[in-house]
Amino acid sequence: MERADLERFFNPRSIAVIGASEKPGTVGRAIMMNLLEAFGGEVYPVNLKYETVFGLKCYRSARELPKAPDLAVIAVPAASTPRVVEELCELGVKSAIVISSGFREVGEEGARLERELVERARACGMRIVGPNCLGVYDAWSRVNTIFNPGDRQALPDPGSVAFISQSGALGAALLDWLAEAGIGMSKFVSYGNASDVKEWELVEYLAYDNRTGIIAIYVEGVEDGRRFVDGLRKARTAGKPVVILKGGRTLSGTRAATSHTGALAGSPEVFLSAARQAGAIAVENVGELVNVLKLLEWFGPPRGRGLAVVTNGGGAGVLAADAAEAEGLRVAALSEETVKRLREVLPPAASPYNPVDVLGDAPPERYREAIDVVLGDGGVHSVMVITLMQSPAFDPPRFVELLRDVRARAQKPIVLVAPGGEYTVRHAKAMERGLRIPYFRSPEEAVRALRLTVEWFERSSRGDTIR
Repeated sequence: MERADLERFFNPRSIAVIGASEKPGTVGRAIMMNLLEAFGGEVYPVNLKYETVFGLKCYRSARELPKAPDLAVIAVPAASTPRVVEELCELGVKSAIVISSGFREVGEEGARLERELVERARACGMRIVGPNCLGVYDAWSRVNTIFNPGDRQALPDPGSVAFISQSGALGAALLDWLAEAGIGMSKFVSYGNASDVKEWELVEYLAYDNRTGIIAIYVEGVEDGRRFVDGLRKARTAGKPVVILKGGRTLSGTRAATSHTGALAGSPEVFLSAARQAGAIAVENVGELVNVLKLLEWFGPPRGRGLAVVTNGGGAGVLAADAAEAEGLRVAALSEETVKRLREVLPPAASPYNPVDVLGDAPPERYREAIDVVLGDGGVHSVMVITLMQSPAFDPPRFVELLRDVRARAQKPIVLVAPGGEYTVRHAKAMERGLRIPYFRSPEEAVRALRLTVEWFERSSRGDTIR
């Protein structure tokens, strides 16, 4: 793989849209609108039905384009795609995204069509992402070939998380989720059937991408397990966590994966074992994927297993301690100096030991003092803050205001646990956005995210394989 082969997908100067349209509800319209909204380069619509599309001259075929664009986005019926690729090859186009479905995922005739598509592309040195995919989004260059309308599809701001997804629809939903959570993104690729550009190539490319610090993957199956694992190792060597969500871990899921993208799902146990040994973080569901990304993007992994808990409810602190021990973390024994300082800032009835119980009548000021003190303890590597917001003494906006300076100085991960209903969820999300502190609804969820990330840190620091 030449890096330049993939670079054109993310930083093209010009893009042709084959199947461009203004017709409401069409893929061609959504792609055109998304490109015209933010992309700063040239856009060439191609469709034999129109003279113009959104005020731009529309070309009847790729052969009529005035020059070879850096990238072509193909959104026409599957049967037409080999002919379109051949026309683009004649023009000298080297990169194309095939949005169209109706290939390997639908059976043998579709598989034959997909082979023909790839053969024609390779004959002229063209690289293809797809087919049967959602497209590419680069938050920095503003390339957006996703075909979902902008009023339905939120996109993350620029950041360090790259996300590659075998599923376009799931990828779109997760983009929406990451945008709401405020997680910054470098690049997103929905690669679909991976007929040409493979997942291992994308991982390797991202391992050396300067704008990417974390790689997230939704994958159903890989064709070349050795190359994929090698890509994971390169990411680990580069100091970049790779977070994998594997689809097709059961017999039913494997069958669904085959009909979804034509994936060779293989043995999920072997796949996940190899991925872990190569340094990846394997998560079990989409919620856990987002939780781990929040922690990594906003703080990085804990540098040890010592956890401190600050809570206004004793029972919640007990559950947090149970969860920590069950997941292999350590409820840190606070130093004598830390306990002394906590006694000075907390009421006599409060517990200065870990879990630190600041009592049910704790206002935000009391939380701030306790959190600041335990963050300074050398045996503490992460802090769980539990807020039971049903207490009338707890003022969420005031909490955000008071914690801003503590958050700005924090060199250790802080996680927020806020069990409760509508009032709690609404304010906890606002606290998460205001402070960039990951919010969880239970201690167990928070502890698992901490455990997964600290294990990655330990293994990366030692260069070990994963158990």
